[in-house]
Amino acid sequence: LTIEGYSRAAVQTCWRVNELKLLFDAGVQPWDFMGTATMFISHAHLDHIAGLPAYVSRRRMMKMDPPVIYLPDSAVDHAWEMLQTFRRLDRGAMPCELVGLLPGDETKIGREYVVAALPTQHTIDSVGFVIHQRRQKLKPEYQDLRGDQIRDLKQAGKEVTNEVRVPVFAYTGDTAPRGLDLNPVL
Repeated sequence: LTIEGYSRAAVQTCWRVNELKLLFDAGVQPWDFMGTATMFISHAHLDHIAGLPAYVSRRRMMKMDPPVIYLPDSAVDHAWEMLQTFRRLDRGAMPCELVGLLPGDETKIGREYVVAALPTQHTIDSVGFVIHQRRQKLKPEYQDLRGDQIRDLKQAGKEVTNEVRVPVFAYTGDTAPRGLDLNPVL
């Protein structure tokens, strides 16, 4: 995976994982990141969210689809108010979808990936994220069967696989060590 971005405590944080087509945090909004339509924000401190109005506005100006932005549930209303303040100042729409997340919530990203929100420890409500690749694995009781036998079972409506999730990337934003300890997947 290619991880691009920048982080400096109390200044700005923004990351992109291009192959997953995901952004993490918006303390600044690099022009190159604008084409990525899905963002996860760990918490609403300024160094992690200040670039959000520029990101949403630039996508609108470039006639791109509105982005989907996932963030802690407690920050949704405040982030929407911030965007509407900039709408009034700029006189330009701020089209986007803000989706609140609580620890434990899961978001499907395409057919192959799911993002799980994790509890983290910070001075305000925050979540981390782990991206799992979803794979189908043949159930143990069918492992000795030939391909045509497996096909026949599937055609008969039998479920022959289980979903297995493989963690491929995690992002915590700001967290105290307890935020790591709470999440064995990290």
